[in-house]
Amino acid sequence: MRNRGLGFRNAVRALALVLALRPAALFAAEPMPLRADLQIPLILKILTYDRHLESKAGAQLMVGVVYAPTDVTSVAAANEVSDVLFRFQDKTVKRLPIRFRLVEYTTPEALERTVERWGISVFYVAPGSARNLDGIKVISQKRGVTTTTGVPDYVRRGLSVGLGLSDDRPQILVNQASARAEGSEFDASLLRISVPVK
Repeated sequence: MRNRGLGFRNAVRALALVLALRPAALFAAEPMPLRADLQIPLILKILTYDRHLESKAGAQLMVGVVYAPTDVTSVAAANEVSDVLFRFQDKTVKRLPIRFRLVEYTTPEALERTVERWGISVFYVAPGSARNLDGIKVISQKRGVTTTTGVPDYVRRGLSVGLGLSDDRPQILVNQASARAEGSEFDASLLRISVPVK
């Protein structure tokens, strides 16, 4: 476990170096502290620390990219995330093949039907979804879907895992109460290098 934690720390340090070399202006126009192509590899790595991931996911890791269809920022971010996830479809997380679906949020009932239809075990919640968080949380906790996001405030408002930026370094945010409510249990080696959110 110790080596695994060190390897993840090294990956975060390497990403921090990449971030430090990029002009700050690139981030000014972004709705999230980290761009999608920097977030998704970290989120997929974070998921490997969930002790219950395989039992929740089944035969594949199906990520539902949840966005607000009437919000331009949300649609754009969801498309960026799906483009990155498309490049990961030949990879695995804990031997589970990675798949994804774009999911328009309309109502909690429609979201639950989508989860059931596609076997979604992870939500990636795009920016522009602030008004929908309560409905998303109801379904994620009812159906045991792990919530992830690139919007730090969404973790403070009850999603399980997110990424932020502190001193030009990626910051992992974990809301353990929400994670437990969604049926996840993250390894202590991840929790030691993350920021707890309540």
